[in-house]
Amino acid sequence: MPVQFAAPGVYIQEIPSGVRTISSVATSVAAFLGAAPRGPVNKAVRIHSFADFERNFGGLSADSEMSYGVRQFFGNGGADAWIVRVVKDASPASRTLLSSTAANVLTVTALDAGVSGNDIQLRVDYTTALPDSTFNLSVIRSSDGRAEQYANVSMNSADARYLPDLVNGVSQLVKVSRDVPQATLDGLPAGTSTSGAIADVATVIDATHTDFRVVVNGLPSVTVSITLPADIAGGTAIQRLTTLAAAIQAKVRAQAAGKPALLNFTCTRTGSTLVLGSGSGGEFSSVRVLAGARNNAAGVLKLGAAAGGIEADAVAAIRPARLPDPATLTSGAFAANDLDALPDATHSSLRISLDGYGPDLVDIGVAPAAGANLGAKMADVAARLQAAVRALKPGNPAYRDFVASVQGSILVLASGSRGAGSAIAVSAAASNDIATGLHLLTGAVLSPPPTDAFLGGGSETPYAAADIYPAFIGSRSKREGLYALEDVDLFNLLVMPGITDSGVLTDAASYCQERRAFFIIDAPPSATDVATMVQSASGTDLPKSDHAAVYFPWTHVADPLKNGKPRLTPPSGTIAGLYARTDGSRGVWKAPAGTDANLSGVQSLALTLTDGENGSLNPLGVNCLRTFPVYGAVCWGARTLRGADQMSSEYKYVPVRRLALYIEESLYRGTQWVVFEPNDEPLWAQIRLNIGAFMNGLFRQGAFQGSSPRDAYLVKCDRETTTQDDINRGVVNILVGFAPLKPAEFVVISIQQLAGQIQV
Repeated sequence: MPVQFAAPGVYIQEIPSGVRTISSVATSVAAFLGAAPRGPVNKAVRIHSFADFERNFGGLSADSEMSYGVRQFFGNGGADAWIVRVVKDASPASRTLLSSTAANVLTVTALDAGVSGNDIQLRVDYTTALPDSTFNLSVIRSSDGRAEQYANVSMNSADARYLPDLVNGVSQLVKVSRDVPQATLDGLPAGTSTSGAIADVATVIDATHTDFRVVVNGLPSVTVSITLPADIAGGTAIQRLTTLAAAIQAKVRAQAAGKPALLNFTCTRTGSTLVLGSGSGGEFSSVRVLAGARNNAAGVLKLGAAAGGIEADAVAAIRPARLPDPATLTSGAFAANDLDALPDATHSSLRISLDGYGPDLVDIGVAPAAGANLGAKMADVAARLQAAVRALKPGNPAYRDFVASVQGSILVLASGSRGAGSAIAVSAAASNDIATGLHLLTGAVLSPPPTDAFLGGGSETPYAAADIYPAFIGSRSKREGLYALEDVDLFNLLVMPGITDSGVLTDAASYCQERRAFFIIDAPPSATDVATMVQSASGTDLPKSDHAAVYFPWTHVADPLKNGKPRLTPPSGTIAGLYARTDGSRGVWKAPAGTDANLSGVQSLALTLTDGENGSLNPLGVNCLRTFPVYGAVCWGARTLRGADQMSSEYKYVPVRRLALYIEESLYRGTQWVVFEPNDEPLWAQIRLNIGAFMNGLFRQGAFQGSSPRDAYLVKCDRETTTQDDINRGVVNILVGFAPLKPAEFVVISIQQLAGQIQV
């Protein structure tokens, strides 16, 4: 903006030079379409190495020509590619996880549709900082060992560790959804915080242990200060604990400030423990006990997970149950009177083995089962059996987490460990046996665990010959197949290894023309000899486009999946890599052909061509691959599909067409600043300056014919190209011309004998 002159002095201002550098675009970014073992369907994914392809799409597959083409592309000099996986139909694998009450709570779905998702296994455990409220989820893809772990996660959507928020959009393997209706969330019981067993509060509460903080439903914490001795008054330990519970409840409610969760807060004594409960249930209900800012009493009262307490949020009821499942032993059915006299002095023991440990003798006591009916008596026996087994080996997870439960009229025993190593066995005790009376021998059913909890239901239908067109040329509006590349900003080379359907090739060539890209086409697999290839090139099998080129014959490459045995593969991936290598070493204006254009990784060609056979194909615009002594397999042609001699196309040669595309794309992107600028001579001068500088740079690199810039290129933008009528319509016309280099296809050497000089 103009400098405002106020006080006398020196003023400095910067004046724009009008120079706007036009950057060269990439020339060999390849786009591959085809089948792959896994990966997203109809979505372009950018990769920079074959290792990236292995990570994202599963690497080589015998059913995927694209996988071999991508490998050859990078092996021949390619460095940048977009991959689009194409299948006819595919559905993702998924698994619905159940809560401990067998309700659907969480669905895990593979990101990649197809059978590869069935290879993903899940593990759920509760070894977290809050083991009674949160859980850990592990996701492992067994095919390559890729694993993701989400630790200390919650089913509470307001929690910072809410599982869907952590997984969706972050995970490279799965997405998750919570399958709990709102009515169920609203009906969840209030969250609680239960202390450990307290012998006598009078012995642990003193002047230096009086304060702790309580966080209810995520609200700001409130401080509880115990008043001595009034808040622990009472003649017995139970009375003192009851008094303290009432005092804590009153002190929290006194700070409610109208919040229902605090206003209805509860604190009760259960046995020798304190149970703090939120005043409102639902998804967000929870109680957390934190250390006091001073005179901390949370530790001595065993309140809070860190002090040995149990904090169970409302959403603990909708956590997924631990996975994989444990080994279980289901008893035979109990009759109504089976436990009327059991256990007794001669029926109290059994032997149990978990995960191969033991067998160990378990004694559940001689007292008869307590309860008014069979269900209550079975529950009493199950509780006694569970406690006795857990006490045997507290350090062994199989024993420590052993569970005995009642399901109707049967008893279910479950190992505390999970997965393939989980095992359980019960046998009769040598004396005082009760295993028979509990129906754990005759009629019992052992249910070994699954190897692991895998996703399932993933399926895919590979495209057959009749499906190639709809699979590869999908809906443009849905961005399927070829049109998945709509999401790609720039690609220069299109490769569909092994795809030779004429309809697909025609549409793909048209799309390349639209996107200023070049299409590398494989010869039809049926063209196993020169005559058949001549027929294909002369007919309608191939699009007559100067944005495409065809290469013949197919190649043999070493197949790592078969110990290096030669595999017949289409040459397009190899040629795309050759294009990239030539662009990097010589420039896009150099024909990707000749003795320097060796085909790396190619062991042999499907057909060895002679000069005469090559001579019958070259005039038709078919680029031949040849094998020469010393040089090996090389590319020996550089014509587009309008390169047939009879067509007389100005874009007969591949390097000429690709150079034009390169210039067009670079100028298209480099002149965006011109839009909405004042359309007059100052703008035209800047255009001539900037485009001229770009073209002169190419000239200095040897991209054009001529010994001087005047002979090599032309940039014109003035009153002659842009008339007043154009200006009125908002149009500026720029004329850019260039003299391309044509490849030396035919080298003519004239040889003449010199007659000896005759003396006259």
